[in-house]
Order: sequence, then structure tokens, then C-alpha cells
Amino acid sequence: MKTYIGATLMVMMTVLAAGVTAPGAATLETLQQGAYDNRDLVRQYQADLDIAREQVREARGEFLPSLDLGYTLNRLNHDTAVGETRENDSFTAGATWNVFAGFKDYYTLKAAQTLTHAGEYRLDSVRQDIGFRVALDYLEVYRGMENLKVAESEVKLYEDRLKQIRLKVKVGVLKKTDLLKVKVEMDNALQNRRRTEAAVATAVNRLGFETGTRVDGQALEFSLFDQLPDRGEYPAYEKVLLGNRSELNALRRSLEASGMRVAASKASLYPKADLKMSYASHTRDDFFADGFENSDDEVRCQAVISMNLFDGMKKYAVTSRARLEQKKIGFEITELEEALKTELKNTLINLDVAFDNLEVAKAGTAEAQENLRVTDLGFGQGLGTSSDVLDAILNLSRARFNLISAYTEVFENDFRLKRLVESF
Repeated sequence: MKTYIGATLMVMMTVLAAGVTAPGAATLETLQQGAYDNRDLVRQYQADLDIAREQVREARGEFLPSLDLGYTLNRLNHDTAVGETRENDSFTAGATWNVFAGFKDYYTLKAAQTLTHAGEYRLDSVRQDIGFRVALDYLEVYRGMENLKVAESEVKLYEDRLKQIRLKVKVGVLKKTDLLKVKVEMDNALQNRRRTEAAVATAVNRLGFETGTRVDGQALEFSLFDQLPDRGEYPAYEKVLLGNRSELNALRRSLEASGMRVAASKASLYPKADLKMSYASHTRDDFFADGFENSDDEVRCQAVISMNLFDGMKKYAVTSRARLEQKKIGFEITELEEALKTELKNTLINLDVAFDNLEVAKAGTAEAQENLRVTDLGFGQGLGTSSDVLDAILNLSRARFNLISAYTEVFENDFRLKRLVESF
């Protein structure tokens, strides 16, 4: 790690290569991009967005005329009183164009366009969620690998002390029980190393699932963790949170769309005006081409104005329901804003605690390292017991594990903060 972490941190962590990323190394950004490209969850929300865009196209169709063609064949049991022959057919063509519908088509189109923007924000939100989970799994792999280094170092410490004690047992300075005590502790350290190796493997598997790719743990690049993240103040984060959070922006667009649906629902209170033009050709006595010599043609142009006077109060119920949906979305926005601001406050508190714990862990590791050094000196001079050495090794390993935990907790809370303000 970098020198500002101190000599203590460098003892328990292998220095990672900083600077230029090695060719083919997987960084957090490349892993996140792979997850965006490969996960079906992203494709699912992209499909929802495409559906919303098609609904916009559908709404635009209300502004265009409707064209229809028709052909009818009739065979009756006798000629009718109005002059319709037993065998007749007709061809019709018509165009209908709505001139006014109480602005329903306008507001329906605007609502569809606004919901498309809401869909874009939902897609952004799920991408942020995936990026956050990838970051946590990436951090978990890093934590596991650092813990494995400590576990291997612990085994090495026991092996070295075991050699020393064997020599002292041979010359009669120590008893065999001292040798057995160290052996038991070393066996426990070996088991802990195996568990840590398994934890790294499972973390790599989880990272592979989140990214939708096969991840090679040895190809991961961790220079991101060479420098601690910055710390900020709540007011600045709150402003960014309320402005950037996709879920909030999606609800705000939905609120706008609900207002437009309220306006569209009032269309039934207004008259409706349509222009119609139709052409009809009626053929008698014979079908198809021979009968067209004896046909009646009709061209009709119509201006139709209609208005519903009573529909069982359904139009008022539709408007009332639209207004209630609008209020409901407003409540959701307020509730989500308060929940996010509370989560932001708690995350900043946890981040401060993580920084404080890191300082304590660094000091504790330095003290444990010094304690092992002094204990080793005393033991070499016959002033200490094997139990003192075992306790010193145990304390150093625990301090190193605590240091890794404190160090990675800083980044975990920083990742949570980045998810809150959507800065991935």
C-alpha cells in the first residue's frame, strides 16, 4: 500500500503495483461495463424502455387520419322492398380524421413521452444497482485475498517458531508440551487458511455472476484501493442525491405524466369533432367484373360533432381516479426523498466511524508487531514461555485481520455513498 498508510500497513499487505494497468487486467470499471453488457436484467429494463417508445408512436397515430377499405358480398332469399337485389356486392373506401377530442390525443402523447423519460431513469437505476453489487463483490475478492496473505503469514510465523521450539526441546530447555501447543495452533492456522482460500473462490464466483462473465481472480487489478477515498459533508451530498437519484427522477416524470392523464381524462366532457369522407360502389344482379356496369356509386363527405351527455358518471370516476394516482405518486416521492436522506446520513456516519476504526487498527497492528518482536527477544533469552509467543502471534494476526476489515469498510461505505448519489 502507499506510504501514507504507514510501515504497519505495509507489513500486513503486499504492495500492489500502482500506475499503469497491466494489459488484460480487470478493473472495477471494466467489470461494471461487462455487467451492463451481459446481464439480462439490463436487457429487461431496456425492453421496457423500447415498449414505452412504441407507445409514443402509437399515441402519435391519433393525429393522423384513419383509412379503411371494405368489400361485402350479399346473397338474399328475395329482393328487398328498398330495392336491394337478391345478389349484390359493394366496395367501400373511407377516411376519418379527428379534428377535436378535448385535447385527449395531445395529453396522451405528452404522457407517453414523459413516461419514456421515466423508463430511461429506471434503466439508469438498475445499472447503478448492478454497478454497486459488482463493486461490493470486487471489494470482497480484494478483502479475501488480503486476508489470505495474513493467514499465510500466520502459518509462516508458527512454522518458524515451531522450528525454534523443536531445537529447545531437543536440548531440554522446553518440554514436549510446548511443542504440542504450537503444533495445535499451527493446525488451526492451516484450517483458517483453507477457509480463507474458499472464501476467495466463492467471492470470485459471485463476481462472475454479477458481471455475467467468467472472472479470473488473478487477473483482477486492485490499484483502486491504493488510496483512501475523499470525505465530504452532508449538504453537498444531499443536493447531488436529490438531483441525481434515478428512482426520484423516474417518479417525478411519472408525476408529470399523471397530471397529463388527468387532463386527458377530462376530454369526455367536451364535444368531439370528426371529418369523414367515404366512397361506395354497389353492384346488383351479378358479382365481380360483369356486374360493375350496373352499379351505384356514392361519395359522401361528413362533418360530425358529437358529445356524450350521460354515461353513468364514468367520466367523473375516471378523472377522480387519475387525480388519486397523481396524489399517490406525490406521496411516494416524499417518502423516498426522506428515506434516501436518512440513508445518506447513516452512510456518512458509518464512513466516519470506518475512518476512525482504521486509525485505531493501524495503531493496534503496530503495537502487536512490536509486542511479537519483544516477546521473541525474551523467548530467545529464556525469559518468556511458548504461551507468550503463541499469544503474541495470535494478537498480531487478529490485529492484521482487523486492519483489513477496517480498511475495506472505508471503501464499502464509500461504494454505498457512490450508489446513493449515483456516481458510478
